[in-house]
Amino acid sequence: MKKLNIIMAVVLVAAVAFTSCNSNKTSLPTLKTQLDSLNYAFGLANGDGVKNYYIKGDSAQKAIKSLMEGVNEGMKGKVEKENTELTDLGTKIGTALKEQKKTGLMGDSSLKVDIKLIKQGLVNGLRGSKVLMDAKTAQEYLQKTMSGLQAKKMEKLYGPNKTAGIKFLEENAKKPGIVTTPSGLQYEVVKKGNGALPTDNDKVKVNYKGTLIDGTEFDSNTGKDPIVFQANQVIKGWTEALKLMPVGSKYKLYIPQELAYASADRGKIKPFSALIFEVELISIEKQAAQQQLTPEQMQQVQQQMQQQRR
Repeated sequence: MKKLNIIMAVVLVAAVAFTSCNSNKTSLPTLKTQLDSLNYAFGLANGDGVKNYYIKGDSAQKAIKSLMEGVNEGMKGKVEKENTELTDLGTKIGTALKEQKKTGLMGDSSLKVDIKLIKQGLVNGLRGSKVLMDAKTAQEYLQKTMSGLQAKKMEKLYGPNKTAGIKFLEENAKKPGIVTTPSGLQYEVVKKGNGALPTDNDKVKVNYKGTLIDGTEFDSNTGKDPIVFQANQVIKGWTEALKLMPVGSKYKLYIPQELAYASADRGKIKPFSALIFEVELISIEKQAAQQQLTPEQMQQVQQQMQQQRR
């Protein structure tokens, strides 16, 4: 069923774990630590998601009871009776939660699952409660906190990349011909063109080559057709540099990690890597429609660019 697939995708990406439910009533939990808040917020956000798809009006109490019964069956690892739609959903959730209990909250082994808090968050979310936080706040808190924790982990693993990049750029800034902008972007003019300057919404045609600071080449369109893209749909360092380049120019860019991919792992480009690009701006193709793209749309554009370069 389509609805089932949608909500299970939400739950299974960051599944929770809890035991037999003795109470389906809204209650005020005690949150003493960040981990407590994560557990409760996670249960609340997922409970709200289930509520929006499955639990309506006067049937809420019965629906919550059926769902929780299914969860308990799933946690036991067996189904003892024929299920309703909600009980079946609960069973699938419970089965996933049983496994998730071993791996940590949201798949993070460093985050211990608090069964009681997640259970209460789930019940409160199913009931549409705003105790301590509403569903929107819970979701925002989860995303912000988990992103911060992930960034700290990546920095611990790849911190030497950041240190190496800082040292490289400090030394590079001392060389003749290197210009450093207020953002930290560095560039040198290999060839100065005399054409127009692109704007954020212009589509540009370029040739390029990208290397790490140790000289390892990770990408290039050498021997291929130039690529065309909107100037504000690439990393920040490129967007800034392109708006400084008259058509016909060739610049060498030295991009600090915060203007590149920061903590993201892009295969050959490891987290916190400073990057070097040789960029030739061939032409401005046309001005794109002025619109704000979502992060998902920007990711699709970059994936299309990667496919074009292959």
